[in-house]
This record gives sequence, C-alpha cells and structure tokens, in this order.
Amino acid sequence: MSTQPRLMLDITNVIFEMADEIMPKLDDKGAQKIDTRDTGLPMWTAPMFGRGRTPGKKWSGQLNVTIVSAERPNVQDGDQVVPRDLEALPWVSEQNGKTRSGVAYKASALEVVSGPTALSKAA
Repeated sequence: MSTQPRLMLDITNVIFEMADEIMPKLDDKGAQKIDTRDTGLPMWTAPMFGRGRTPGKKWSGQLNVTIVSAERPNVQDGDQVVPRDLEALPWVSEQNGKTRSGVAYKASALEVVSGPTALSKAA
C-alpha cells in the first residue's frame, strides 16, 4: 500500500472568514460522513472566504473546507478563523464518461481570531 504525500498549505498571508454556518458533511444517503482514511471522526463542511494579502499577489475566493472533528466546530458566520493543518487534496472522478477534477480542502480544526464567537469567549 502506497501513501500519498500530504500537501500542506502555507496560510501565513491568508485571511479566512466564515461565509456561512458549518454543516455536517453528508453522504448520498443523508448520513454524516466519517473520515475512515485517517481519524474515524465525523466530517463537517465549513464554507469560507479566503483572501491572500501578499503585496503583488493578492487574491480572494470562496471555498469549502472539510473539518474533521468529534464535535461541530464552535464558529459562526462572519468569524475570522485560522484552519489548522490545512491540506489540499487533489481529486479526479469519472461519471457518465466524463472526467472531472478539482481540489478539496481539509483541516483538523478552526481557531477563531475575531468575530462574535471570539468576543463571547473573552467575556
């Protein structure tokens, strides 16, 4: 059995903000997916905005990050967060004779840096 290299992302100059509420990541039967490959923990979908802030290389986009955690991460829409151990997962699938490909994102946790959740924790 061969193991794939982990493609860990450098997010030093990236700001992430929650774009919506976290939801359980569901399979085609409506059950919450479990990370059977690595941890055995439930998977959650975290929609967020990312913004690169390196001068001359600025970018912005929306992405979904899968969070692998026993419990739903305690974040809210609008919180500025830091995804821990952010990893890129290239994928390819074939369906009805058509090949699709893309990149999925996975993290082990979300740390809130500012927003309503961070303020309520400080109180």
